[in-house]
Amino acid sequence: MSAAPFALPADLLAYLRTVKSIGVITGAGVSAESGIQTYRGRGGLYDDEGEGERTVEALSAPTLRRDPDRTWRVVADLARRALAAQPGAAHTALVGLEQALDRFILLSQNMDGLHRLAGSRNRIDIHGDVRDVRCESCGYRGELAPETLQGLQATPPCPACGAGLRPDVVLFGEILPTAKVEQMLAEFYEDPPELLLIAGTSAAFPYIVEPVLRAARAGRPTIEVNPEETDLSPHVRWSLRGPAGVVLPAIAAVMSTG
Repeated sequence: MSAAPFALPADLLAYLRTVKSIGVITGAGVSAESGIQTYRGRGGLYDDEGEGERTVEALSAPTLRRDPDRTWRVVADLARRALAAQPGAAHTALVGLEQALDRFILLSQNMDGLHRLAGSRNRIDIHGDVRDVRCESCGYRGELAPETLQGLQATPPCPACGAGLRPDVVLFGEILPTAKVEQMLAEFYEDPPELLLIAGTSAAFPYIVEPVLRAARAGRPTIEVNPEETDLSPHVRWSLRGPAGVVLPAIAAVMSTG
């Protein structure tokens, strides 16, 4: 027996039927039903204080410089998990929104590549994709093959020049890519969409929090989708308690029919 659809508030239902443009910000919770472990919150990768600290340290710029093999062991594990996963109902719902609305922009913190696999086109993967690589010696860019990832325990060599590759993601202690920041500013600040929706994230980074607060201050409607309360909850117009894979399809069903 299937679960009942998520019940949206009546005022939100009425508003959603009028919206023509939306900006969406997603975090790890959007991929939870795909089997990708979240980072923060109950049961997250960083929930275990000791293990979480070791993971953060491994995924940091200083560790990449000092001990790249250690960084690569963690990155390869995350990439294998992403490779084994498939997009879930939340990813599919966002694809439906993009197809139905006049304007759609997706800003994702996720590095699992599932938004891309699902078919989201106008997106900013602000932290990169955990399977992508680049060479800082010759400029080569590519994606690690599944067979390479399976047994990867050390830094893979660049196929073009032989130097050690690095994961093409933003590690702790690194700055965001300039081109992606410029796109984010253009889409969310210079010409913001009517509605801003944030889903599956504890919003720990300032560049994730600020677009929501800015929209709220300007009086633009904002929605948060999260099973738990976050620091952003008091600032949004609608804070919906539930998993992204349940709530986002309910929202998409309304907005796709107009």
